[in-house]
Amino acid sequence: MGGKTVSRTASSPLIAAGIAFSLLLGGFALSPGHAETRTSEAEKLNTEHYIELVRRDLRQGRREVIAEAMSLTQSEADAFWPVYQRYEAELNRLGDEKLALINDYADNYKTMTDTKASELTHKAIDLDIRRTSLLQQYLPQFQKALTNKRAAQFYQVEMPLLKIVDLQIASQLPMIR
Repeated sequence: MGGKTVSRTASSPLIAAGIAFSLLLGGFALSPGHAETRTSEAEKLNTEHYIELVRRDLRQGRREVIAEAMSLTQSEADAFWPVYQRYEAELNRLGDEKLALINDYADNYKTMTDTKASELTHKAIDLDIRRTSLLQQYLPQFQKALTNKRAAQFYQVEMPLLKIVDLQIASQLPMIR
């Protein structure tokens, strides 16, 4: 990050959003008894709506952290943010798939079979590979919008942010029995 360090306060919006998201998932989508309690369609829709609100806050927090860490000039911002918006839209689609995978896990947690465990594991690995591929796919676009060095700085911010959310979610997933 070019000698500039991100203070704890600069990363706190994302950390708070990541924690809120993981707690939300932990409380609504990942609890071991969730498959038994998800009985009404209204409850499911309410939960999905709430998750979407938290995800929107998380995305906004990410943008704020990136903006503060990068300190983009106006011309850099004009070139960077449109590329980031396209990247973020694709990342969000992967996030939707991950959320569906987590809900599939929650629905099958108490009755997990070897076959289902294998299916979920393969899907989780595939999502990680696709996210890494997305980062690779967008690198030349970020390099063109900025410079190689500034694109590398963005990746120094973005990659740990992705891992923070991953760790928060993983910490809420109960171990397969």
